[in-house]
Amino acid sequence: MVHRSSVFLLLLVCAAVVAQAPDQPDPRLPKSFHDTALNVTYFYPGRFVADPASLNPKPDSDPTPKCAHSTLFANSVTPVDTASFVLSTIDNTCPNVLRGAVLLGPFIREQIIRQLKQYGEPTVTQEPTNYAIDGHPASIVLASVPMPDVKGKIPTTTYAAKACVLGNIPVKARKKSEHVDPTRHVLCFDFTTLHQDLYTLMFAFTMQFDNDQPQPMVPGSVIR
Repeated sequence: MVHRSSVFLLLLVCAAVVAQAPDQPDPRLPKSFHDTALNVTYFYPGRFVADPASLNPKPDSDPTPKCAHSTLFANSVTPVDTASFVLSTIDNTCPNVLRGAVLLGPFIREQIIRQLKQYGEPTVTQEPTNYAIDGHPASIVLASVPMPDVKGKIPTTTYAAKACVLGNIPVKARKKSEHVDPTRHVLCFDFTTLHQDLYTLMFAFTMQFDNDQPQPMVPGSVIR
């Protein structure tokens, strides 16, 4: 026969176990983000925490058209390292920008330098490198910039990578009169970190066009 005290003690132990159950998702498991407008799904490491504002964007009151639309921002901050990434889409809101973005390499190089200049004088550490994601032409550029010295803190450097991919696979016209569907979207991935070794985190990012198989956003073979 079980004593009441024993039953009470068992209930306390069970309650303690439930209270200690983690509420946060397992950081070892990948997360996903689906762009319903383009039917593209992105998968990223579970250590990154998405900004709630990017998951639930509010209507933009600024009437000025934005040539690039950020779809997801997430960061990973630990006591020993930090990294963040942004997913964005360039569409025909600004036709001139879209025409430049379709060129990929030159556009990406110009953009990453412009983005890093707010911190100092950036250096391109890897020139545009072309590859493909599930048949979609893509390109990536790596750059870095020394951060401004702050008294009492160890000098740091920001390492960045920017990769863009065409939203559709270009089809060459067989005849001059044949209509070819132009590229309407360019998808970009911006990655920044304070630790150069964390470039390897990009290898865990994948993307899925429609119902195709997920493919690496940045294959290990394109980083030198």
